[in-house]
Amino acid sequence: MPEQALQIAHHVGHPGMIAAFSLLIAAFALTLLLRKKRPVLGAMAAVAIIALGAAPFAASTILHSRGIYHVHLVVLRPDQSPVEFARVKSSTGGELTIVEGGWQLDIPAQTRPADGKVTFSAYDKDEFLSGKSTLVLAQDYYPTATIQAVAETSAMLRGVVVDEGLRAIAGATVSIEGNRDVAVTDQKGNFVLHAHAGNGQTVEVYAKKGRLTGHLSAPAGKPAEIIIE
Repeated sequence: MPEQALQIAHHVGHPGMIAAFSLLIAAFALTLLLRKKRPVLGAMAAVAIIALGAAPFAASTILHSRGIYHVHLVVLRPDQSPVEFARVKSSTGGELTIVEGGWQLDIPAQTRPADGKVTFSAYDKDEFLSGKSTLVLAQDYYPTATIQAVAETSAMLRGVVVDEGLRAIAGATVSIEGNRDVAVTDQKGNFVLHAHAGNGQTVEVYAKKGRLTGHLSAPAGKPAEIIIE
């Protein structure tokens, strides 16, 4: 209820005009009651009228101080431990500052999306974790958003299989340790394989054709050249 009253007072006319009009009425009421020798009643009436005139100013000030959403953001690993360093973004923009236990983003009420929804994303390039979370801004000006991060698995591995003379090997099978996916090289020795890892994450790649085998530790998302012998 107090919040609704402040909103109403804030939007009723122009604060400056209302205050000026209230002062005129207060002066008139005080003068009238003084003529009738009722100074106490006149003073009370004048104070009440001035207070009403100042209400829009007060409402505007209070709403300005309270009308900011202080969002606390927490990023969690799969084991539920907090991530301390990550790249975090908000769909509303703005700068997220690092605070104890996570990040904080201040969102003025006037920039709140029409549906109140704000989407946060986080990416930890060192641990190859990423995640998203949507928060609905409502009556709570100090909400908490939690991002449940998961292992990043979107990277692809592209490369070529060659022999010791750097001649392309067609028909070689390529696999990544820990994954069941297998790729077969084309006539130019090229292959494309889902790495099931994050961009830049090192994976162990194996190539084989007949008795020829090769192994390479390669960063996912970057070209790889596997020599088999």
